[in-house]
Order: sequence, then C-alpha cells, then structure tokens
Amino acid sequence: MLRYWNKYHHSIWSGLLLVIRTGAGFGAQKLVAIFYGPAGTTLFSHFQNLVSLFTQPIQDAVANGLINAFPKKSLQKIQVVGAAIIILALLALSTGLVLLISNQFKQSYFSFSLQNWLLIIPSIFLFCFGLIVSAIYVIQKKLKLYSIILSIQWLIFILSVLYFDLELNQFLIFWLCLQSLFSILFLIPVYSYLKFNFQIDKRVLDHFKQFLIMALTIWVSSKWVSYYIREFSIQEFGTIQTGLWQSVVRISEGYRGLVISFLFLTLYPMISKKLASSNLNLGNLKKYYLSYLIFSFVFLFFVYQFNEFILKTLYDVQYLEASNLFEFQIIGDIFAFLAFPFSIYLIAAVKTKTYIITELISAVIFVTLIVMKSDIGIEILVYAHVIRFICYSIIVSLIGVKGLRNAR
Repeated sequence: MLRYWNKYHHSIWSGLLLVIRTGAGFGAQKLVAIFYGPAGTTLFSHFQNLVSLFTQPIQDAVANGLINAFPKKSLQKIQVVGAAIIILALLALSTGLVLLISNQFKQSYFSFSLQNWLLIIPSIFLFCFGLIVSAIYVIQKKLKLYSIILSIQWLIFILSVLYFDLELNQFLIFWLCLQSLFSILFLIPVYSYLKFNFQIDKRVLDHFKQFLIMALTIWVSSKWVSYYIREFSIQEFGTIQTGLWQSVVRISEGYRGLVISFLFLTLYPMISKKLASSNLNLGNLKKYYLSYLIFSFVFLFFVYQFNEFILKTLYDVQYLEASNLFEFQIIGDIFAFLAFPFSIYLIAAVKTKTYIITELISAVIFVTLIVMKSDIGIEILVYAHVIRFICYSIIVSLIGVKGLRNAR
C-alpha cells in the first residue's frame, strides 16, 4: 500500500485538487441558481467570462510555460520566473486596455459603480499573479498543501454567502475578491521558490513566445467567442433562456475543465519530459489513451442517463427545462474528450501554427453556425457545439497521430 502511495500520490492529489476546484465551481453555481435564478446564472457566467479574459492567456502562456520550462536545464530558472512576471504584467494591462477601448467596463448587464470597478480591477490583477503561484505548487509537487488552502478558501466563501444576504453584484465582487486575497496566502509557503531576474536570455523569451502565441489564439477562439456568443444569446433569446443554456454549458465546462486540468497535471508533464529526452512516440502513449477513453465513455454515459437529476441537483427544479439542451451538449462533449489528449500534445510539442489553425477553424465553425441559423432558436447553441467538436476531433486526432508516429 505504501509503495502504491509513493508511486501515485502526486496523481491522487492532482485528482483531489481538481475535484475541489470543480466542486467549488458547482457550489457557487448552485448558490446563484437558488438565490438569483436563471437570469443570475447568465450574469454570473458572463462575469466569470470577463475575468477569464484576463486569466486565461496568463494561465496558458505564463503558468503552462513556466511548468514546461522548469525541467529544461538549458533555461535558467530565475530568468524563467522573471520572464513570467513581465509577461503576466503585459498581458493583464493589455487585456484591460482592450476591454476599456471596447467599452466593456460600462457593460449594461452589470450595474457596477466606479467604486466597484476600482475594487474589481486590482483584484483581477492579483488573481492573475496567483496563477504563477499555483504553477509553482505544481512544479514543486506541493499539491497537498495547495488543496488544503483551496478548501479553506471555498469553505469561507460558501459559509459567508449563506450567512450574509448579498445582492447579485455583491456576490460577484465577493467571489472575485476572496480568491484574490487568497493569492497572497498561497504565496507565503512558496515564496522562496519565486527568485527572479529581469535580465532575460533570448532562449527564455523564445520559449515563452511559443506559448504566448497559442494562448492568444485560445483567448480569441474560446474566451472572446464565449463572451460574444453569450451576449448574442441574451439579445436573441433573453436572459432566462440564456441562463438555462448556461446551466448546461457550465456543467459541461466543469467536467471538461476537470479532464483538461488532469491531463495538464499528468499527460502534459509526461509528454514534455519525453520530448526533452527524445523518447516520445505513439506506442508509449497508447495505454494511457485507452484508459482515458474507457473512463471518458463511462463517465459521459452516466451524465447522459442522469442529466435531469444532475440539473436539479446542481441548479434547481426550474432548470429541468434545459434537459434537451444538455443531451446534445453531451454528444458534442464525447468528441471533445476524444480530441483533448491530442490538443495537449500539440501544446507540449509547441506546434504553434498547427494549434492556431485548428483552434480558429473550430471557433469559426461555432460562431458561423449560431449567427447564420439563430432562427432555429436556443437549440442552435448546442447543435453548433456538436458540429464544432466533431470537426475539431477529426482534425486534431489526425494531426496528433501523424506527429506521434513521426516523433523520434
């Protein structure tokens, strides 16, 4: 038993950490469903999407680039951390500027005052810095400590929301600010690992450049697309219908995020390490992929069979109307699950151009179908999801298999 634990304890804590994150996310969604209804679900999702416009490129470019860089002996660690801090600052400021120019801070869907925004913006920046700190926990394999602190954070959040009678805007601000404050607490145990030097070697910059390009692609093809489509849906179908659809999307994103995160914590470091030692090929990943597929199909079959129960449990009885949408969403997720390991391979292998093209094709298919066929009704949102991931899984799988066969 001890031998098994020593061998797999990192993966076990990785899984537990992802369960905590996912459970906390669904817990927050449940509270919104109970206290604010489908319209609240729409606005909470939209606010989370607004925050992710800052955090997503930093997670994908800075945090993942940091994790990928540390095993490489050719890159100085203090320069890697220094580059990560610089890129984080530039990305956060650039995102803020884009949102300011596009007038998103005056978005009518939120009734935030100027004072609210003066609290929200610094909190977002602090939240972004916390992503670098999280990457250090992964690099140093301190996931047990990270899981404990994260559990305390979300316990405080849930108990506070249940105790205080918060308006929706207050709920949104508290959700963000608490996570930002905990970024400081997360920093304390790993402060000694964050030694940095701002005199950056060209090799370090080139390393992050590849991740930055891919991160900006995801920023456009995923986060901005989601932001735009949600606004489009609100205008076309209203906040109630959009909220029902968002309940399905949030559940789907929850378990898809859980799987992607687990792949990043397990498959991504494994591929990076094998690439660094020139020992990557299709054969040594077949067993992993087969186990992954079996788990994926069993899990999604379970979700499909009990989708009404899941909607009622995670949200409320009034969300059962979204059951038909959920069924089509799950069909699309099957193809998404098939593609995820190959997407991870493209990122780890830094196949930048290929990754950009596949992500953009996927986004264009999704947006075009929704805009051109919106007369179908709210169902077009899940129909487009299915078609998007059928096309994406075919393209990415073919490219991934070919790349792994040619890997030496």
